Amino acid sequence: MDMRVRIIDATPSASGFSAVYLVKGERAALIDAGPANGAQKVLEALAGERVDYVVLTHVHIDHGGAAGVLSSALGAEVYVHPRGYRHVIDPSVLWEQSRQALGPIADYYGRPTAAEGARVRAAEDGASVDLGGVRLRFLHTPGHASHHLSVVLEGEGVIFAGDSAGVALEDAMLPTTPYPFKPKQYIRSIELMERERPQRVYLSHFGHAGGAEYLSRHKQDIVSWLDAVAAIVGRGVTDGYEVAELLAGKLESAKKARESRVPHLYYNTVLGLTRAVLEGEWP
Repeated sequence: MDMRVRIIDATPSASGFSAVYLVKGERAALIDAGPANGAQKVLEALAGERVDYVVLTHVHIDHGGAAGVLSSALGAEVYVHPRGYRHVIDPSVLWEQSRQALGPIADYYGRPTAAEGARVRAAEDGASVDLGGVRLRFLHTPGHASHHLSVVLEGEGVIFAGDSAGVALEDAMLPTTPYPFKPKQYIRSIELMERERPQRVYLSHFGHAGGAEYLSRHKQDIVSWLDAVAAIVGRGVTDGYEVAELLAGKLESAKKARESRVPHLYYNTVLGLTRAVLEGEWP
């Protein structure tokens, strides 16, 4: 683990799934806020430590749901992709969409809390925040979501990739591609991060996944999943759950993901891939 980076587990009533990262210079920033139901775990882990900024990789409720409560409790400014800005100030639409997409899993993460508008900042592509002795630079990395950004810890060989480079758990490695997934944007975003030549890539799910070699491997994986899904759909199978079962029989990595402790993530991933293929986003 990097001396400037500390992982905080924000997984509600469990561990090892939702990560928040504390980055310290003379000032400190959190990368992501985690879900609303994990906010108290984050605050307890900080133990009163000063935090000046909360930087969201994206506003999905397992990453940005606690932004409002953490910003208020810490007196911190929130940086978010311009397309996610309104959802941080008023997360009501985001919450309804999340409930429709996730069902009871949305309640597990918790209803996102609104942040005070005066504390929210739009993180433009290429902009940066100086923590004093260390700088965070924002890269817009759409594909997983239109409002996704990754964060470069300059001079340290570190990228915080959020969900723009998949999921790496102890029992599964897989893309995370909820609808509306944009595969060609996603691949371009991986290539953008590859050009940074990172030595370490930190994922929101979960922890340190390697460096540039991990990004290259993940790019190959997402293409193989997309091509396999396209072949299945080409045979006339359009039901996402049926595609998921057939994919697990075709790719060992998909089989492991289906049998992991987060099977819902696998099925949501394949549903997103299937929709992308059906809507002409791939090949």
